[in-house]
Order: sequence, then structure tokens, then C-alpha cells
Amino acid sequence: MKQTTISIVRGELCLLFHGRSMKIFTFFSLVLAFYANMASAQVPRSADELVVGQRIPDDLWDVPFRSLRVGGGGGGDGVLKGKGFEPAVLRLRELKGRLIILDFWATWCGGCIAGFPKAKKLQERFGEEVSFVLVNNEDPLKAERLLSRRLAENGEVFRYVNSDTLLNRLFFKRLIPHYVWIDGSGKVMAVTGGDELTEDNISLVLSGGDGVSGIRNVLDIDRELPLFSSPDLSAAGLMKYSLLTKGKVAGLPSGFLLRKDKVTGLNSGLAITNLPFWYIYKKLFAEFLIETKDFHGSDRLVYEGRDRCLLQDTFFNYEFSVSGPLISRLDSLMLADLNTFSPFRFALEKRRVKTLSLGVVDSTKLPRVKVAGKVRGGAAESHVGVMSAADGGAERRRVRFEKVRMRELVYLLKEKGLVSGTVVYGTFSDVLVSLELSWPGPAEDSGGGFLEGLNRQLSGFGMRLTEGYSELNYGVIRDQMVNLD
Repeated sequence: MKQTTISIVRGELCLLFHGRSMKIFTFFSLVLAFYANMASAQVPRSADELVVGQRIPDDLWDVPFRSLRVGGGGGGDGVLKGKGFEPAVLRLRELKGRLIILDFWATWCGGCIAGFPKAKKLQERFGEEVSFVLVNNEDPLKAERLLSRRLAENGEVFRYVNSDTLLNRLFFKRLIPHYVWIDGSGKVMAVTGGDELTEDNISLVLSGGDGVSGIRNVLDIDRELPLFSSPDLSAAGLMKYSLLTKGKVAGLPSGFLLRKDKVTGLNSGLAITNLPFWYIYKKLFAEFLIETKDFHGSDRLVYEGRDRCLLQDTFFNYEFSVSGPLISRLDSLMLADLNTFSPFRFALEKRRVKTLSLGVVDSTKLPRVKVAGKVRGGAAESHVGVMSAADGGAERRRVRFEKVRMRELVYLLKEKGLVSGTVVYGTFSDVLVSLELSWPGPAEDSGGGFLEGLNRQLSGFGMRLTEGYSELNYGVIRDQMVNLD
């Protein structure tokens, strides 16, 4: 027996796989919500790692994994039944002879949880021929709470391995979710992402046909290295590195990764993986707005081209890094590189547009709110609630603003649908106010305009919305003049 196998029996393998939440730009909550289908974990590779084509060690079949079972036991048809979970032990030998699919997941991984309904459907389709085993290495109570909620809401019942270190070590991957396919004899048939979990692919593996070679195994790319480069490439010797690829790459998360100069600690580059160019330019524009203290301009990123699908729905991978004195010119050099080699061109432009601004006309009427102690940022203090109520037979929506800063109020009015179009600060006051407004406004009942009706309400609080024109920064995306495909 190999020494590694002895370690398996004794349970001496230490925890080497753990989730690490990526630092996310707060400006891009939308990107996260839609593209956080994978999350990364950076740990050293294990010498014991099993790869496609190998068989699992014989002793692994009998390792008593900490598990959960549905209270009430299992039915004679093999279907687990009940309403809650209780501690249990799972040995892979119980599943020998079936196709076992190990689903590595975490409670913080939205993409992992989004894959549960698909796995449930496939489990039901193939019955006892296939067993999904969810593998989690977090605190067992944390996992159990989420699984119990999923059981109650969606009826998702799988076999589980909790607080795992061993399987995560043997089937190391930097990204989750990933799925390890083990056939009935213990041979590792594939290690894939969620896209490969299809009825056709499972049928191929169960049939034992040669078609299994068509299943795409997930890559395991270390983003700490220059993208797609050899580990032998010395990053310290790079004066400039630039790469642009089209198409989604399995093995990479969707997101941004800053490069840091090891000597100065300054940002020396940016790696952008599995994102459409819309979000790439959105980030560049957001950084410009933050730098110029123009925090509410995300709606001023516009596309004036013909291929919105290429811009918003097509994945790209891009990296640009420099060193030495070039670091101070990073942003301008990266933009010039993108404008030369990407399918689009991006420019910052001043545009004179019609705007609404909120001003104070009577400070004595302001619904000020006093708070004890120093208020930082205001985000934790403020609250905005939307209510609906009947008023004279018609439903009227009411919005309550609690402890919001005056300089934020005009943007909150737009966010809640009380005003439309482009808005600007109007007032830079940090005064905290609380007030309640309704829509439709009172002026509509008397034939007045919407803005007039809203201003009648605001006048009671010493404020007024004023129409005018402002010169604002816009981020403008256009198509390249030539086809780069």
C-alpha cells in the first residue's frame, strides 16, 4: 500500500482546499449577480492529486465521511424521504457500481447553488444509475442550514459529504463548482464544469462508449501567473504583457484581478477574465468617475454601435501589465491598447444634456435628523422603503426616506422611480433628512405636470427640483472601423 493510501486510512491529510472570496469592485454588483458562477481558491497542488484516467485508491471506498441524511430514513425505492437532516456517515462503497458525480460547492458560491436544480433533475432522470454527492469543506452547521432550506423549498435531496478535507485534496481545483465523474469501477472519467452536466454526456459515460472523450474537462488556470503563460515565464522580467482572447474559457472565473508591482506596491496591470466588453468598459468608466468624485454616473455609459450582442453577451479575456516607469501611465496605455486591438473604441466625452437638480429653497423647513456621534459614509444609517396605499379609490405609492444625506437624495429619487432622466447633485450638503413622498403627485389630480406635483410635495420640506442643462462626462463606446474577427 502506498504511503499516501495509509494517510487516507488514518485521516491525517490536512485541510488544503478552502474558498477565498474574491475582492469585488462594489460598483459592479450587477456583474457579480450574473457572472459569479465560479469562485476561486488559491492553494498549493497536492502530490496525491488524482487525475482523469486514474482509479481511486481501494481504501477510499471505505473512508467514513461525515455526512447528512434526511430524517425519517430512506424508502425501499432508494429515494430519501423526510423534512430535515440529521448526522450520518457515508462510504463511497455504498454507491459502487454507479456513476458517482462529486459536486464540490460552498454556501457562498452562487453558481454552485444555482446548479442544484439541474443536478436534481439529472438524479431523477437516471435514478440508481447515477449518484450526485455534494462535497463541502465548511462548518457543517452552515452547510446544513442552507441544505435544509433548499430541501424545504425545492425538495433537493442528495448525498452529502461535510467538513471534507480529503476529497478536496485528491481532486484539487482552484474553482468551484467543479464535478468529478467516477465510474462504477472507481475510474475517474472526467472533471468538468456545470456545462458538461447533460443527459447526453451522462448517457455516454454509462454506456461505456468512446464518446466520453468528447466531454470537456475543466482547466485549472492559476490567475496569479500571466494569463495562459508558462510557469517558467518570469513575471519579474516583463516590461509589457498584453493578451486578448475571445470566448469563454472553462477554468477561469468571471471577474477582475489587479496586478501589483512587487517593489512599489502600485497597480501595474489588470487581468479581466470571462467577461463581455460592456463590463470591461463599465469598470474603466467607473474608475474615472470615482477619480473625479462623480459617483453617480453609471447611466452615462452609452453604446453607439450596431453589435450589442458582441458587446454585452460575448465573453473575452484580457490582460495588460507594465513595469517600471510605465506604471504611472497604466490607464492611458491600457485604453490605447484596447482601442487598437479590441472590437470597440472607448472615449470620454463632455456632453451638454438636460438635467434635474435638487436644491434647498428654505433651510428652515428641512426635515433634519440629528444622530449621536460621528456618522461615517451614511450608508449604515440610511433606509429607503416603498409602500402602497389606497387614496380615494386609487393606489398611491409612497416612498419613505430615512436618514439620507441631502447630496444623495436626488439619486435616490431617481432610483425609486420618482424622477427620470439625468440627475445631478444640486446640493453637496451632508445634512441628514427624513421625509416621505408619494407618486402620482397631488398636482396630477388638478391637471398639473408630474414635476410640478413632486415639487409641491418637496416645497413642504424646503426643497425644489429644477430643470436645466449641464456638461457631464460620458463614456462612449463605438465599433471599430474594421472587422477584427
